[in-house]
Amino acid sequence: MPRAHIELADAKSILTRTSGYLAGFTHTLQPYAGCQFSCEYCYVRELAVQRTNRFGLAWSRWLVAKRNAPALLARAKLDRARIFMSSATDPYTPIERKLGLTRACLEVLAARPPAALIVQTRSPLVVRDAALLARIPRCAVSLTVTTCDEQVRRLLEPDSPRFARRVATLRALHEAGVRVQAALSPLLPGDTRALARAIAPYVQRVVLDDFFRGDGAGGRRSVRALRRLEAAGYAKWAQPGYASEAEELLRRELGRERVVVSKEGFAELGWLGA
Repeated sequence: MPRAHIELADAKSILTRTSGYLAGFTHTLQPYAGCQFSCEYCYVRELAVQRTNRFGLAWSRWLVAKRNAPALLARAKLDRARIFMSSATDPYTPIERKLGLTRACLEVLAARPPAALIVQTRSPLVVRDAALLARIPRCAVSLTVTTCDEQVRRLLEPDSPRFARRVATLRALHEAGVRVQAALSPLLPGDTRALARAIAPYVQRVVLDDFFRGDGAGGRRSVRALRRLEAAGYAKWAQPGYASEAEELLRRELGRERVVVSKEGFAELGWLGA
């Protein structure tokens, strides 16, 4: 993992109103700005938070830790909030192991539960907080699982955990009593049937997405990853509609009720009792 410039700072606010892709939620919660995972397809690379970062550094090379995030959250009105944590960073970016800001925010949410909470991550570090997550009503972890092909993982998300570690993370969360969703977002080249069978015992549901529906700009924010896929010989995975065959396969393997798709799937929170 490349070395990142990391700063501690005080934020003015911690809950941000949301709409669009996350229309089922009322707020996002970002304990950090920036991210230490260098995924080629990350749409945040194309957003203002990256283009205007004051450090002049590439994505994954800078991070701001919002040290007052737990204190701000403790003062917020939470009982009707449907929170997505997080949309523009990974709440378990590696520095979280040292700083514990995400854990401190979860402690606030356990004491004053929101109407719904989804914790979106790709990191096995989330297992550290499994017991805490299990205490929060209407809460789930959404773990990003994009491919079981290690060559593809190294091509597009070299700093992310191996597939086997992600499956082990799903299993550990499931055994701890945490609701679990696998986010195949975006689905990358690989054996989708093998992926589905590996995760099936541990997830309540799967949300499937692709570069074109999922990046919020019809694929324009994913050009960097699409070009890399084409250059590596995966041209058919760089075309609109590439995930439709995988969608049917997943429904056959997991059951239709366990597979949801893109914006509508992310936004639907009834499975949490919310």
